[in-house]
Order: sequence, then C-alpha cells, then structure tokens
Amino acid sequence: MITHENPWLKTGDRLAVLGDSLTHNTAGYMQELTEVLTGKGITVINAGLGGDKTPTALMRLQHEVIDMKPTAVSVFLGTNDALVGRGIWADEPRVTPSAYYTNLRWIIHRGKMAEISKFSVTPPLWRPEGEQFAAFGDIFRDYCLEARAAADDERAILVPADIAIQNEWAKHSGHTGLLLTRDGIHLTEEGCAILTKTTLKAWGFE
Repeated sequence: MITHENPWLKTGDRLAVLGDSLTHNTAGYMQELTEVLTGKGITVINAGLGGDKTPTALMRLQHEVIDMKPTAVSVFLGTNDALVGRGIWADEPRVTPSAYYTNLRWIIHRGKMAEISKFSVTPPLWRPEGEQFAAFGDIFRDYCLEARAAADDERAILVPADIAIQNEWAKHSGHTGLLLTRDGIHLTEEGCAILTKTTLKAWGFE
C-alpha cells in the first residue's frame, strides 16, 4: 500500500513521465514535480510531446521511455485522444475511449516486458473549459473512466487529478469561463499546483 511511510518512488528511482504538452511544458507542473522528486534523490525524465496521444506515444515509447532505463513510468495522456477528430482536429482519426483504454494497457504491458515494475496513470483533467467546453461539451468523461479501468486492470497507481480539478470547480458555482486553464486545456499556475499536489499525494508524498 502506498503511504507517506512507503511512497511509490524511492531514492535512486528513475521516473519517466510520458505525456503531451501538459508534460512537455517544463515551466508547468513538471517543474514543480521535478524539484520535489529530485530533492528526494529521484531522477525525472520528461517524455512529454505536444499534441501527443496514446497511439503515437506507443510509437515513441521504446526510444524515449524504455531506452532511458526508467524504474517507473507515469502515463499522463488522454486530452488529445479525446479532442482529435473534432473541430480543428477533424482531419485526424478519432481515438475512441475503448481504443484509449487498450493503448494505455499496451503502453504499460510493453514497459513490463522491459522489466519496468512501477506504473502510474493520470486521466484527462475532467473536462475542457471556456470555448472548448462550449464547442465539445464533457468529452473527457469516458476517457477518465477508461483510464481508471486500465490502471485497475494493470495494477497501476491512479492519480485522480480529474476529481481534484472537478472539486475546485465545485467551489465556483455559476462560473462559465476559464478557471484553471489559459485556453481551455493548458493549465494556469493554480491548475498546475492542484495537479502537482494531487500527483505527489497519490504517490505517497505529502
């Protein structure tokens, strides 16, 4: 069981964070996460790529994650899986929730084949904000559920950042604009702080 006395990561671990632009942005939550973990003797490998989604993440998994010899992998994907095939991304094939689930399991399975034993999954962050929500609605919901199913089926740690974001929104009844993002998707400083806090807590760090 993951607790403060028995955290998910230990001194000497090498953590690869596989994600999209939310991860690739080193000035965002990854900066905060890296500072905390580095102070605990844990190496952090940023394997984020703007616009990435689970099918393309699988294509770069070997070179950018497995070849880096991590002892743990955090998978934070799903935002673009939900968005592709819609609006300005309508020319791309959609990644259905069931395909997203299967891809997450393949990412973890390939990691296990490379003798990586620790995995964490973070779902998309609840729903888009502002104009993105007006255009697409609550498109993240099914992907959040599938992320939970994949984490459960692969016995991975789940980071419930979507619930943390939802709980923050619940404090602002009637608000319809941007609250925790700059553009409906990318987090503000406050949004990053919530994501970082939730992630560290799920991993056993307070």
